[in-house]
Amino acid sequence: MSVTIKEIAEIAGVHRSTVDKVLHNREGVSDEVRERVKNIIHELGYEPNIIGKALSYQKKTLLVPVLLLDFDTLEEMKAGIEEAYREYKQFGLKIQYYITSNSDPVEQLNIINHLKKKKISGLIITPLNDIRIRNAIDEIVDEGIPVITTNIDLPESKRMCFVGQDMLKAGRVAGELMGEILNGHGKVAIITDSKIQSFVQKRQEGFEKVIKNTYPNIEIVDVVETYEQKLTTFQKTKSLLDKIEDLKGIYITCGNVSEVGKVVRFMNKDKQVKIVSFDVYPEIVQLIKEDVINFTIAQDLFSQGYKPLKILFDYLYHEKKPETEHIKTSIDIKIKGNIE
Repeated sequence: MSVTIKEIAEIAGVHRSTVDKVLHNREGVSDEVRERVKNIIHELGYEPNIIGKALSYQKKTLLVPVLLLDFDTLEEMKAGIEEAYREYKQFGLKIQYYITSNSDPVEQLNIINHLKKKKISGLIITPLNDIRIRNAIDEIVDEGIPVITTNIDLPESKRMCFVGQDMLKAGRVAGELMGEILNGHGKVAIITDSKIQSFVQKRQEGFEKVIKNTYPNIEIVDVVETYEQKLTTFQKTKSLLDKIEDLKGIYITCGNVSEVGKVVRFMNKDKQVKIVSFDVYPEIVQLIKEDVINFTIAQDLFSQGYKPLKILFDYLYHEKKPETEHIKTSIDIKIKGNIE
């Protein structure tokens, strides 16, 4: 016969509410008592009544909107979200996708304001770096609704946690890769999204610090903003290569990598210009195999979709908060020899 919370409380000499707080990792319990209760739970093999709780949740819907930006990485993130949804939909979980432009905070803000009028249980968002978005997230959290940022963070907001890469560290890794492949010499350009995007700012900052401090004979000659627009990326990359004929390296902090590759290949610069990029969607994989891109840094986009929904489910269902505010995803260096 399984042990009950009441029996655990009696053995530990505490109230049932204290046991409940320990089970759900809530505050209000001393470290000594928490440890004692945990030991008793472990020794007695207590398991919560998952079936009963599932039945109670099936009577209501936990609506979680997923607000993502229209990046090249979108489909990989959605694959992770869908996997988590398949695991938890039986418990009354429902998701709704909203996809917005990656350069229009007003569009994203309008959707958030729309969601505030609905009865949502939580929100997963890839936010734009805009004070209006931050304030809107804070307003949702103040209403008691948990918010998780993924892929891009707004650390100044009241979001519960962020799931994504350590962008500054990833930028430093990119700097090391570029420095080594150029043997510490040459002209390099950075192709980025926009200076208002916090994630590319961090990737650029980490890269520039490594180049400055470790590879002083590498010169960063230009920083090109593309706003993740394909035509803009193509045109500005061509202009860059026309202007700086002896360019030796391109560091891409953002998407539309395929457009950069097209230009480099079209201008027969693929042997001269070394490229470091991010992510492993199909176009990048092909450019790696064709020796146009030398390194790309993967960030486990599947987990950036899967983990936010799992964390929200654990919080809504078990009242379990994440252990840290930044759930870091990997920094995986991909080359021709290990690309899939």
